[in-house]
Amino acid sequence: MHKSTRRQFLKSSGAVVATAIFPTWGCDGNEVRFKSMPTGPDMDIMDMEELPEEAGLPLPPITSNARHYLQSIKGTNYDPRLAADSWRLVVNGLVDQPHAGWTYADITALPMRRQVLTMQCIGNWIGGPLVGNAEWGGTPLSDVLDMAGVKSDAIRVKFYSVDGYTTSIPLERALRDEVILAWEMNGEPLPSKHGFPLRLINPGHYGQKMPKWITRIELIDEVYLGYWESKPENKSFKWSDPAVATVNSRVDAPLSVWDDVKDPANGGVTRVLQTLRGVEGRPFIIHGIAMAGERTIESVEVSTNGGRSWNEAQITTQRLPNIWVTWAYEWKLPASGEYYIVARATDSAGDVQPEEDVGADLYDGRTGWHRVPVKVASRAG
Repeated sequence: MHKSTRRQFLKSSGAVVATAIFPTWGCDGNEVRFKSMPTGPDMDIMDMEELPEEAGLPLPPITSNARHYLQSIKGTNYDPRLAADSWRLVVNGLVDQPHAGWTYADITALPMRRQVLTMQCIGNWIGGPLVGNAEWGGTPLSDVLDMAGVKSDAIRVKFYSVDGYTTSIPLERALRDEVILAWEMNGEPLPSKHGFPLRLINPGHYGQKMPKWITRIELIDEVYLGYWESKPENKSFKWSDPAVATVNSRVDAPLSVWDDVKDPANGGVTRVLQTLRGVEGRPFIIHGIAMAGERTIESVEVSTNGGRSWNEAQITTQRLPNIWVTWAYEWKLPASGEYYIVARATDSAGDVQPEEDVGADLYDGRTGWHRVPVKVASRAG
């Protein structure tokens, strides 16, 4: 795609149009309409003006609170509706000064830090919607731990949530400035379903390591495996304990559509071909998102033949650690037929998104290429 080109495409006469049925579907009860997924560029209209240099690119898009994905071990509709005036935070274990009753006012009076973070569920399937980008506000966890006085034999920080969820992170990670106890989301009080009054924001990791509705923080001297990390029971493989975010990408247009409301990794899924209708040779902007945890995205490549050959896409937003980018690639509508759109990303460490899932754990972040089947019905211009 040349920087000097300017393209607009609309759902109107002469444009390339994607048509498909958009079913309501989800993962673990998290119903999301694919057309409402929190993407960057709008799928119906996109202006490919000459892009500025890297520093002049726009910031990556923010996902609204209402559209940010939800997960809980009690189901995505779980909402404890905790009251700020009766909530208390306990900090104990291997500390010099245990606190049995931090109030909401106590916590929110601490110094504020705001940061943007792309959060993704570790169980999100390839191309799935369980990812969002928000600005979180709160206080560094290290400030709270410093006030409690961490003893020398502590090695992990364990979190307890009101829904029964538990997890732990290494102490050295907990002491990093960017690891915060958040009470704000996109400039508003943390929504109840997103963890009010307090949740952990832990950059570089999957949402599994960012518990919501925190009621207790305990300093411990052992490696504690939490709710997910200890599953599945009686099996040699477990969910990842480090849960470090991997490099991955997603195609948002043309959209991929499944006829199964369950995680495609569970098997039995059938992809439904979409139809792109338009004049042969006219442009269609393939676009999507990519992310790489604490690394930045170096490049995104797109294949329109199932991965046999690749073309470099254009990064259309600033590349920042812990935040997704949007990307776009101009595809000339080919002759009628069936095609596979595939995307892969490379991060700043040189790691290339692998073709298939890798990792020793049952869930260690999905890393395979997102493959989108599409049917083209083109006509001569």
